Amino acid sequence: MTTPAHAMRRFEAIIGRWKTSGVVLDEHGRQTMNIDGTDEYEWMAGGRWILHRVDVMMGDAHTRALELIGDYDSDAGTYAMRAFDASGAYSTMTAHPNDDGSWRFDGEGMRSILRPSEDRSFMSALWERETGTGTWVSWMRMDFSAID
Repeated sequence: MTTPAHAMRRFEAIIGRWKTSGVVLDEHGRQTMNIDGTDEYEWMAGGRWILHRVDVMMGDAHTRALELIGDYDSDAGTYAMRAFDASGAYSTMTAHPNDDGSWRFDGEGMRSILRPSEDRSFMSALWERETGTGTWVSWMRMDFSAID
């Protein structure tokens, strides 16, 4: 049986500090603003949780958030993601590991694929959001370059 701490080792490729850059897109795929800042993923003591810190500018808005990743569900093979931002908002998502080393993140009305590079120097993510008609459109394209 896989222990929760052992199951969390799948996240090893994203642990570290990242220079974050990207763009936010409108429903037609046109760039509406830039994203620039940092993301940091670190192990919490015991190895059952990861603390994710977000500190980015989205256009003129300074966005700060904390996210906890963990709570491994061995039946589903998924992980819980709970995010809290400086405005008081709270969201939950589910992380699904893919066989190719990428991750799929699913939340209410949003989803993403995160692709870490094999050498752990770079990651990319495409975020999509659900429209009122139930279709999915590109929302954010993000790149992450390892700092440390």
